[in-house]
Amino acid sequence: EKAQGSSYRKEGNGMDKRKFKGIQYIICAAFFFASMNLFVKSAGDLPVWQKCFFRNLVAGFIAVGMLLKKKESITIPKGNFWPLLLRCVGGTLGILCNFYAIGKMNIADASMLNKLSPFFCIILSIFVLKERPNRKEVIAVILAFTGALFVVKPSFQMECIPAVFGVLGGLGAGLAYTCVRKMSKNGMKGDIIVFCFAVFSCVSVIPG
Repeated sequence: EKAQGSSYRKEGNGMDKRKFKGIQYIICAAFFFASMNLFVKSAGDLPVWQKCFFRNLVAGFIAVGMLLKKKESITIPKGNFWPLLLRCVGGTLGILCNFYAIGKMNIADASMLNKLSPFFCIILSIFVLKERPNRKEVIAVILAFTGALFVVKPSFQMECIPAVFGVLGGLGAGLAYTCVRKMSKNGMKGDIIVFCFAVFSCVSVIPG
């Protein structure tokens, strides 16, 4: 029993360390996404398509470098094709909508609307991952979307259109993150997901 209890404690400590590391990565990602939004705003009147292309071109080179370093072949495990496609489409549309909103709105408001993505993840996880949110998560979603209404200020005037795109950007990002979670559970490597997304998004915006 003592040995079993010791193994449980070790497993629990391992989970805590992974959770803490995950939180660190999320904070770092939030910082770099905020920096990206600042640079997108600073880019001025460049077309949204060009901003999206070069943003994902850099991500593609990084993903290729990681794949070459690890000597991984690009394979899609069974059951991951449709989640990967949804991730690519949702992520690309999310970036385009977010960049459009940043160009037309106050950067703080646009960034806040894009940060609705975790709350969209909670909703989408019900359908994609079959996960049921707890009471705290439901309350958080209600509060988040209530706050978003004060930013969007729904009306039939043209001024609210960029804010609507900002919300759609959050939806696209939320769909992408949810699909990444599903593919990770199905054994697909993160480097391959990033590479496929970068290629898809760069090719899809070339006509623009």
